Amino acid sequence: MADIIHMTKTNISEDKIKFYNLHKSFFSDLDNTSCEVFDKKVIIFENSNENADPASVELELKKDGIYTIYYWDGYSLADTYQTKDYNSAIKQYKKYAKKLAKNLRRY
Repeated sequence: MADIIHMTKTNISEDKIKFYNLHKSFFSDLDNTSCEVFDKKVIIFENSNENADPASVELELKKDGIYTIYYWDGYSLADTYQTKDYNSAIKQYKKYAKKLAKNLRRY
């Protein structure tokens, strides 16, 4: 019963301030990035018109209760991480976001 209550309570948008602050801290010097938070998804992406498939990091809660984190560098490197634990998902999302910021500064 406790697991059911916990699962229905988890909503990514409840942590929107946390995600916006993460975006500000890692990407403050990069003007061409955006952060969008939805109920079951958060994405930080490069919003330049130069790349049809822009670099991004995305955290999404799937219907089966699995959090999936996608990392795309905008060129050739893609990575995916999955977990049922929200805290692990946040931790991995932060790692990928930091990696994305570092890569965007190079280009």
